[in-house]
Amino acid sequence: MTTNNMKTKIAMYLVLAALVLLPSVGLVLNDAYGYGGGGAPAYTPPTPPPVTPPTTPPVTPPTTPSDELTQMTGEASGVVAGTYASTDSAKETANKTTIVNKIVPAGTSESVISTITKFVTYGTYTTANLGAGERGGVVNSFKTAFGKLPETNNDWNDVIKIANGRWPSQTSATAENAAKVAFKKIYKRDASMANANDNAAVTVMAYGLRPTARNLNSEKAAIRSFKAIYGTNPTTAANWDIVRAIAYSGAKR
Repeated sequence: MTTNNMKTKIAMYLVLAALVLLPSVGLVLNDAYGYGGGGAPAYTPPTPPPVTPPTTPPVTPPTTPSDELTQMTGEASGVVAGTYASTDSAKETANKTTIVNKIVPAGTSESVISTITKFVTYGTYTTANLGAGERGGVVNSFKTAFGKLPETNNDWNDVIKIANGRWPSQTSATAENAAKVAFKKIYKRDASMANANDNAAVTVMAYGLRPTARNLNSEKAAIRSFKAIYGTNPTTAANWDIVRAIAYSGAKR
């Protein structure tokens, strides 16, 4: 065999070997660098981080006024029993003359008058923010609504509730019907008792509920409205209850 023929055969063997090895080289390149005849490698999505649900704040139910009502009940018992830490006969005499005698009708027993006088003079823990005259006004509102003076524990409990702006436990259809008539005169429509503001207006007018915090500007405006509607200044307990309803109920025409 000539040298040239040998060289030719070797060259052919090298070509054949290259052709055999080329696919393997392509696969190696594809695996190492992500390209080549084998196509792109399979895509593996990133693992999402664990989701932690937001913490729900604890739901606190609204506080019921049971403690306050218990306090008022205890105060009512104290009023009926005449239990006061200290007394001042001079103040009692002055308040009886200037306030109480204007509330109680002739023939009222001295026992009832004394109980009212002491309440007006000394008040209770939850009515201490009211002056003597205003406490007398609360008693007068009770008398106007129910047609009687407070005597029993239940009566005085309602007096104290009224003084604190709370609905009394007793009701008076007569007082509420009169309040609805007044409501229509003021607001030019019937009261909707399902509406909180209308309900408050009627209740304040019927029972004389006092506001928990006074707004003198609102009261002055309400007095002007009362005078414009009724043609006179408020003078009676019922008149002032209407003024408070206009000032604080939030009812609208």
